[in-house]
Amino acid sequence: MATVAQKTARRGGDLLEARTRAAITVTATANTDISFTIPKGAVGARYTVFTTTAFGAATDATIQIGTTAGGSDIVAAATIKALGVYDLTRVAAGAALHLNVPQTLYIRIVQTGTASATGAATLVASYGLPVS
Repeated sequence: MATVAQKTARRGGDLLEARTRAAITVTATANTDISFTIPKGAVGARYTVFTTTAFGAATDATIQIGTTAGGSDIVAAATIKALGVYDLTRVAAGAALHLNVPQTLYIRIVQTGTASATGAATLVASYGLPVS
């Protein structure tokens, strides 16, 4: 669960905009799974990855986000191998999920070619919370 220091918020209409971040590190295995929590009632989540240490996988390193471990019903596989900032594209077929984001989401990092223990990133999930 994210700490208060990991969240920023500002008032915007009838939603409070908030952010949660999750650290991403890998081991020398093909798949690394991480779960993170978003507050109940969150809507319209957007996802950005900040790759701060390039991933050492021989071919590629991708991220996908789903409602189950290994799933990709929130964000389909997207490359995050090189240093940089990546705005991830939400899966259109999951539109209903974006209107009421499940509390626990699962990140999967897939390394293709030879997997490496080198690579680090931070996922930032930005979302709205209803203000009552």
